[in-house]
Amino acid sequence: MKEILGLMAEYNRTANTKLYALLDDTDSSIVTGESGSYFGGILGLLNHVLLSDLGWFAAFRDGSLDLPVLKSPVLDFEHPGWRKNLYGNLGDLRSHRESMDQLIIALAAETPEPLFLGDISVTHPGGQVRIFPFGKVLMHVFNHQTHHRGAVSQILDAQNVENDYSNLHELLLKG
Repeated sequence: MKEILGLMAEYNRTANTKLYALLDDTDSSIVTGESGSYFGGILGLLNHVLLSDLGWFAAFRDGSLDLPVLKSPVLDFEHPGWRKNLYGNLGDLRSHRESMDQLIIALAAETPEPLFLGDISVTHPGGQVRIFPFGKVLMHVFNHQTHHRGAVSQILDAQNVENDYSNLHELLLKG
């Protein structure tokens, strides 16, 4: 499980890095504009993904996990509210995303394998405590990122912006 989570953490960082680099070279009106997406558009989708990751990792920190990596200031944020953006521009969003991706990689590397195979209690913002299989909930976090990167890809496709930033096989190549 640890090896797979480490691979997925690296994959997500790689895909996010490529996506943000692509968006740097994309007309800003496509990035910031309304696309009919549930979260408004690309900027809204990427804010949603970061807020979701921050929410999960803050819940891990505030639950039963006592891991040094979870004490990171990367997790200090003020939630703007449901369907609202934490950042109004790509540069600030990217900076926090990169820090979050590094934190996720560090968590995958520093956490003992048995912890990934066990259950954890997670405290949600309303105070509700839930029990989750830790490794599997991390897979959910990775899957959620992939899902929304796919939505961004669809928006880019509709705008005739060539994009291909999500190939896992590049990380699997040896030599």
